[in-house]
Amino acid sequence: MAQVINRACILTKALSVEVKNVTMPAVGPEDVMVKVESTGICGSDLHLYNHFGFGKATMKNPNILGHESAGSVVEVGINVTGIAIGDRVCIEPTMYCRKCHNCKIGKTNICRKFRQAGMEPTPGTLQQFYVCESDFVVKIPDTLSWEEAGCIQPLAIAVQLAKRARFAAGQTVAVFGCGPLGALVMATARAYGVSRIIAIDISQKRVDFAKSMWADYSFISPQQEVDQDYPDWAETFKTQVIKDASLDPWGVDIAVEASGAEPCMHAGIAFVHPGGTYVQAGLGRSINSFPTVEIVAKELDVIGSVRYTAGCFQTAIDLVASGKVNLKPLITAVFPLSRSGEALEAVRKGDDLKVIIMNQQE
Repeated sequence: MAQVINRACILTKALSVEVKNVTMPAVGPEDVMVKVESTGICGSDLHLYNHFGFGKATMKNPNILGHESAGSVVEVGINVTGIAIGDRVCIEPTMYCRKCHNCKIGKTNICRKFRQAGMEPTPGTLQQFYVCESDFVVKIPDTLSWEEAGCIQPLAIAVQLAKRARFAAGQTVAVFGCGPLGALVMATARAYGVSRIIAIDISQKRVDFAKSMWADYSFISPQQEVDQDYPDWAETFKTQVIKDASLDPWGVDIAVEASGAEPCMHAGIAFVHPGGTYVQAGLGRSINSFPTVEIVAKELDVIGSVRYTAGCFQTAIDLVASGKVNLKPLITAVFPLSRSGEALEAVRKGDDLKVIIMNQQE
C-alpha cells in the first residue's frame, strides 16, 4: 500500500503519553497490516501508565500502548491465506511461539516465549496501522460495531476463565469485583446458563449496574471492624449474603475473585462450599495472605486464570454476534486517538466501566 501517516499513542514516562507520527510498520510474508479502528483500555494499560512498568519490571524506553483492538485488513503478505484485504478482524495481542512445551499442549496463554502487544519491547495496537502475523487476527462479522469489537479481547479472557471454572447450568457463582473483568465474567456466566449470580463490589454504582444486567443479587462489601481479621470478616459477610440471597447455607459453587483485593480473596474462599471452586483472576499486590487451612479442609479447587487459549476469541465473537452477550452497555466513554491521555485519565479516575479509543479519529 502507498505510504501514509501512522499516528500512535506512546507512553513516554509515568502518567505521560504523546500522540505523534511513527514509522509505518513493514509487512512480512506471513503478516497482515490492520488499519486499527478501535482499542479498549484495560487495567494493565493503566498499570503501565501509572508506573512506566509492569510488576517489578521498569520500562527502559518509550513504547506504543494498547492491546485490545480491532480493524480492517489493508495489506497481506505473499504467503498469507485465509485472510484478505477488507476483512474486519480482531487482533490477538499475545503472540505465542507454537514450539514450547506449553504451546504444544494447548496452553498458549502461558507460552514460555510469548510477546505481548504494548509490553516493551513489542509495540502496542494503539496506533493507526498495526502489523502482526496472520495467525493473530480473527474475522468478525459486519454486525459488530468497532466499539464492541474493541471489547472482544477482554471477553475472550472471560471465556477462558469460564472454561477453567467449568461454568454450567444449575450453578451459583459469586463474583468479587464488578469492573470490566468482573462484568464480562458475569455476562459469560449468564450466557453459559449459570443459574444464580452474586455480584460484590465496593462501588454502589457498579453493583447496581451488575444487578441491572446479569446478577440476581448484589452486595456492597462491608467495612471491617477495628481489630477484625480477614477470616472473621469474611465469615460474617458470608452469613449475611447467604441469608439475604437465600443461598444454600454451605455456600456457592464457584467464587471468582476479579478485584485483586486481599479481603475479597478471603471472602471468596469463605463463600465456596466444600468441594467447590475458587478462581483468582484479579491482580493486586504480588503477595497476599491466604486461608490455606480452609482451602485444605474444604478440599477446594483453587484455580488461576490468565489471558486466553485457542478458540476463546471465536467463542467471544460468537457470543456477541448471537446476542447472548451484550457489550454495548459496558462502553461508557469513547475518545479519539488525539485524546488518548484523557482516556487513560478517565480509566484512572475509575468512574467509567469500559473506555474505548477510536484510532482513526483525530
